[in-house]
Amino acid sequence: MILALLLPLMALTAKPATPAQEVAALASSKGPQWTMRPLDYFLNKLAPPPRTGSYRDRMDLSDAIARQKSLTPEDLKSIQRTYLFTVFTFDKALGPGFNPQKYPKTAAFFAKLTNTANGVVSGLKNSYQRLRPFQAHPDQIKLLVRNEPGYSYPSGHTTRSRLCALVLAQLIPSQRQQILKIADTVGTDRILAGEHYLTDLEGGRALGKIIFYELGKDQQFQNELEALRIAEWTPPPAVPIPR
Repeated sequence: MILALLLPLMALTAKPATPAQEVAALASSKGPQWTMRPLDYFLNKLAPPPRTGSYRDRMDLSDAIARQKSLTPEDLKSIQRTYLFTVFTFDKALGPGFNPQKYPKTAAFFAKLTNTANGVVSGLKNSYQRLRPFQAHPDQIKLLVRNEPGYSYPSGHTTRSRLCALVLAQLIPSQRQQILKIADTVGTDRILAGEHYLTDLEGGRALGKIIFYELGKDQQFQNELEALRIAEWTPPPAVPIPR
């Protein structure tokens, strides 16, 4: 079943880079970012992953196996799309007009936000060193996206998508629920792809929220967010209708 579904996935990976993919390439843990607390703060705030071989760890594996067994072609298309997550992945909620060409300042702001999350995520991953499902159980879990370095807990995609969703919802609160739903899809796609467990997603969601609250206390971040709101998210004044 999975092998048959991989053929359309291979065709998708051969496509040239899209503008959203180019935005994703700008983000790294070494790029511009807002100052975060020391790693120990996040280690104390975030619950550790399940111990290898524990009941919860075994439940994680059973869940991942079951999800991969139920894969559909639509799931694989979603996996490929969300693997390249950027803020413009939320165009599913905000429409095709939400793109880097029309929102260049938004692209730069959220690349910086992604960099900020990456710095924390990398430190936590290296501290916990939980192997990804396809690495720990290659006979049971298949990798359905391109391999990437790093450990499994917490999920970086889930952290970034939850953080970006919470910030984006401040700019357009009327779409909050749709935005958060897409963030959830980004996370669950990572289980389907063989990259993460359910508890990795739970850790990522919690971490995204922790970083969001930390940034809420950062005046520089708030100033830049307000500048972005004025630049690209404040509706133009209504034009009076001639009588």
